[in-house]
Amino acid sequence: MSITITPAPSGFGAEIRGVDLRQPIDEARYREIEAALSRHGVIFFRDQPLQEAHQEAFIRWFGPPNALARQLNNSRMKNPYFYDVSNVDENGDIMMEEHERRLYLQANLFWHTDMSMRQPPARVTALNAIVLPEVDPPDTEFADTRAAWEALPPGRQEELENLRVVHSVYASRAKVGYTNFNAETRNLLPPTEHPLVRVHAGSGRKCLYIGAHASHIVGMDEAEGRALLDELADFATEPRFRYVHKWQPYDLLVWDDSCTLHRATPFDDQKYRRELRWCSARELEPV
Repeated sequence: MSITITPAPSGFGAEIRGVDLRQPIDEARYREIEAALSRHGVIFFRDQPLQEAHQEAFIRWFGPPNALARQLNNSRMKNPYFYDVSNVDENGDIMMEEHERRLYLQANLFWHTDMSMRQPPARVTALNAIVLPEVDPPDTEFADTRAAWEALPPGRQEELENLRVVHSVYASRAKVGYTNFNAETRNLLPPTEHPLVRVHAGSGRKCLYIGAHASHIVGMDEAEGRALLDELADFATEPRFRYVHKWQPYDLLVWDDSCTLHRATPFDDQKYRRELRWCSARELEPV
């Protein structure tokens, strides 16, 4: 069966039909999916009630999976390649407001790109909706940093072209007041540098590589650098550059981390459960 690709009106974001990811895919099918992801930046598959083994097998097509293990407040997940994006505690109950992991996950409400604090960073992320709130499931929003780069005036592009940015998980979590990182995590996740402007491998288009993990600009006054990063983030996430994903149960949502930003949106997390399973494939080489 051939797959069907239905792009969003802007071309940023697309639905893929005609594939059951509980069954193994072959090289030809992967190439179709990879091409759609490179073109549209964000893709999704409806009705994919996946086990972790299915999701891991899928993400491995895109590169080696990122191992988060226990370092990032992730006690419910036994598979080191998965992260628990949920409001559920280690006992299976909705987390209270003061729960440490709830505070940690509040940083997902800021625009970010996954794992930019690592080297090599994430290339592709896959997120599976296991449990959604019964009423008004919260959206996930995406921004196309290729389109944002192309909308900048040429003179502004020239000013930004050769800048490098320090990315750090401590920078993003400081925004919500989370500082409780153990020594193992601090050793494994030192701040790292990436170029502010990248060339997207799949399309050859340039893009901004920014977000909440971006701490400051190398060689620039820190306050000045943060102001520039905030300015660029505000520009890149304007509504004209966005795709908004409306979740349905068992969606598998997949995005290219190198050319997109995304953020969670709030919901009544003291009343409704939401459980998403995250995994990602990393770049093969440092960026």
